[in-house]
Amino acid sequence: MEVDEITVPSPDFPAGLTFGPVTLEDVWEGALDLRHEVPVTMTPRCRRFLGIRWYRETYRTRGVFHVTRDRIIFRPTAPVSIDRATSWRRFGYWLLMRGSPRRRRAPARSATNR
Repeated sequence: MEVDEITVPSPDFPAGLTFGPVTLEDVWEGALDLRHEVPVTMTPRCRRFLGIRWYRETYRTRGVFHVTRDRIIFRPTAPVSIDRATSWRRFGYWLLMRGSPRRRRAPARSATNR
């Protein structure tokens, strides 16, 4: 699963430390150390417009991060709760998604159409 943002609460940042996009993987190598479990807020899809984050819902859970070289793996250790955004934020997200240009897929290239 891919999420646009993950926010981890931090005493140094009032709104938490946010990074993304992040790919969540269920593959875990090694032992799970619950001493490093942190609460996180995940936003699966969001857009930023006029300084406001527009999204439909956020997911709250606890879990452990595992960092190796250039990969960050997050494994949830608690059930996920889904928090719906307020109606005006969901409506703004819907407008932004509806008004954004549609992505067209590039035609497949083969040896015969070059």
